[in-house]
Amino acid sequence: MHHVRFPRVFLGLALVAVLALAAACSSDDPSTLSTSTNLPVGAPAGVVSGIDGLARASTGLTSVSSQQAGIWVNGVGTVVTEPNITNLSLGVEASASTVTLARNEAATAMTAIVAFLTSNGVAERDIRTQSFNISPQYTFRERLEDGFRTNERVLTGYQVTNTVSVKVRELDQTGAILDGVVKAGGDLIRINGISFTVDDPSPLKVQARELAVQEAMKKAQELATLAGVGLGQLIFISETSSTPIFNRVEARGDFARAASFAATPISAGETQIQVSVQAVFAIQ
Repeated sequence: MHHVRFPRVFLGLALVAVLALAAACSSDDPSTLSTSTNLPVGAPAGVVSGIDGLARASTGLTSVSSQQAGIWVNGVGTVVTEPNITNLSLGVEASASTVTLARNEAATAMTAIVAFLTSNGVAERDIRTQSFNISPQYTFRERLEDGFRTNERVLTGYQVTNTVSVKVRELDQTGAILDGVVKAGGDLIRINGISFTVDDPSPLKVQARELAVQEAMKKAQELATLAGVGLGQLIFISETSSTPIFNRVEARGDFARAASFAATPISAGETQIQVSVQAVFAIQ
């Protein structure tokens, strides 16, 4: 009977390998941990990986969510003032059989309008072109072809429109300016709208912002009192909007035609400057 003998050297090496593996599994050495998690030695506590890391990450998310607790409020501040600027949107519209004829008619009317404006106190810098369009005009006519009725599109001419915005700095001259441009533009004039605003709203925005913050603080205190908690420090505040509210008057069709028969009364009314803020307070 033959017996197989393993070399003693081989058995010795195998035993050493087993002992080394067991020691590595039971070791608490940081370098061993860093190798198993692919993290550098001494990595920050916030760095996580693996299943254990996911558990710690979820705990971190919970703590972040808890920081959202507080008293959240919005505040709106509004300042009412009288406007000192009139913004007009007006233009001309001409139609003719050819582009050249339509463009010439529109150009003649707009030249007369601009000449009137500049001769009546409106600076050239306050007249700005908004749009200029040339478009073909079509009509449809019915025709009989092979016993079937069909609609045929027929070119009838071209239309040219030229629109400008005009800033009138003398508010009490708005009516006279409006009457003058209607007369200068004749039947080609188109009045699209009128709005009133303030030339420099910055100081008014400051006032509105102060009112918005005061309202937010008042709301927060009221909520804290009603809830039976103490109002803590302000931990967040943001301005969410800052918008001037324009008084706008639509002036189309009949309004423009009526202006050529009698003086046009214009009432600017009041303009509002509004600022909104959002604030978060801690709970004591």
